[in-house]
Amino acid sequence: MEPPENLTVGRWDDPHLVETAHDGIERRVLCFDDDVMQVHYTVAEGAVFPAHSHEETRQTVYVVNGAIELFGDHETMLEAGDSFVVGPGVRHGVRGVAEETELLDTFTPPIEAYTRA
Repeated sequence: MEPPENLTVGRWDDPHLVETAHDGIERRVLCFDDDVMQVHYTVAEGAVFPAHSHEETRQTVYVVNGAIELFGDHETMLEAGDSFVVGPGVRHGVRGVAEETELLDTFTPPIEAYTRA
């Protein structure tokens, strides 16, 4: 049965896109529609996602396990269970500080570059 028009299903073993975002960081685009996108990141210890900002996208980040250092316009350490919201124009980047960290991000609107496949 096909999902209804307003339901998008993402499968872990068949994601929309899997790629190396930066050395030691895997990006897995799970699902998206015109308004929102869900992305899973695996971050190795010492790996860095450089500081950047989004012009109009809001981003939420949930630390599933492990730990990261958040840097940019705000600096703090975040561990499993912690989360943060990044508004448009806020510079942010992360550095893995645990052996392996998993992050679950939501972007609204979606990051257009991540919709390619």
